[in-house]
Amino acid sequence: MTQLSMNRRAPEFAALLALAAVTITGCIAPQSQCQCPTGGTTSASNSSSASNDTASKSSAPPSAKPTGPLITDGKSATILNVNPGGSWFAMNDKTAKGSMSPAGTGDFASAIAGGAIHTAGKGYTDWGGGIGFNFVGADALTPLDASQFTGISFKLSGSTPVHIGLATKATLPEFGDCTKCYDHYSTDINDLSPTPKVYTFKWSQLHAGGWGAPKAQFDVHTIVGLNFTSKGASAWDFKIHEISFTQ
Repeated sequence: MTQLSMNRRAPEFAALLALAAVTITGCIAPQSQCQCPTGGTTSASNSSSASNDTASKSSAPPSAKPTGPLITDGKSATILNVNPGGSWFAMNDKTAKGSMSPAGTGDFASAIAGGAIHTAGKGYTDWGGGIGFNFVGADALTPLDASQFTGISFKLSGSTPVHIGLATKATLPEFGDCTKCYDHYSTDINDLSPTPKVYTFKWSQLHAGGWGAPKAQFDVHTIVGLNFTSKGASAWDFKIHEISFTQ
């Protein structure tokens, strides 16, 4: 299946099917600005007319709808209440001296213990690393319609900040909507502690960085995936205990 993708070649991820049988077709974007190709042969380096050309090419499968608010309970790599559900994967900027756990998507089962998904890493000098998932596990990259919910909550613990990015149809090049892609709707959490804490955000509290093009309003009907990464090229160590939509 297709994953959230990026134009940098550093992070390579296995597809978001079950952790067996993977197809590496793309990557989730780092936090920093990326130039990216868009529909057909148009690229972000083309003239400003590129966004007009690609807008007409924009297409996506119909959005799936979740059947309940719980996204993950920290006990498996499969996304809950979505049919078919996506899976978690690992990513990093491929710095030679960098190390992280899980070391790769094939090792993701080792990250799940005690009702939480644990990731840690250090030594990465470009954008860092972390973990992420697509909501829907279909063969084609498919959005999710979460319009029945008002926001999202994360039960987290750890010793470092975490950057959370919510990808949508408008921020990914596969759909042909963007000429500067990967400017996901994001937030940073800076006060993690060893004791799990719930952090809740309304959709309006997640913001793009502002460098993406064209500018797009957040569309809760076409969310695609989430990533949890280091805050820049710094060490990270955190656990994800639960993720849920809020009503």
